[in-house]
Amino acid sequence: MGEQSDTRREVLEGYVVDQACLRKYPQDELLERARVHTTECALMGHCMESGYGLVDEEGRPLLLEPAATARVVERLRSTGVEKGARLRATRVMRDGEMTTVDVTEPE
Repeated sequence: MGEQSDTRREVLEGYVVDQACLRKYPQDELLERARVHTTECALMGHCMESGYGLVDEEGRPLLLEPAATARVVERLRSTGVEKGARLRATRVMRDGEMTTVDVTEPE
């Protein structure tokens, strides 16, 4: 019997925070700070270069892989939200790693 390919899929949703800022924030303040994190900050050069994560409603950071950065930047540039931007990342298993295939704004 042949191996089946892993078609695992996950959808992550939360407040967008660049990883540079995520590393600075105390764990117990992640949700509070993510809710007011500015889109302007997330689009600064060094912040974009650091990559992104989403902070869910429980305050857990959900880190996105570097390849997701371009998709996140595209959404952030088109959003009208100035702080506390929320995004939904759809990821699938590819070559043994979760890969972001779509980034949208939740409705």
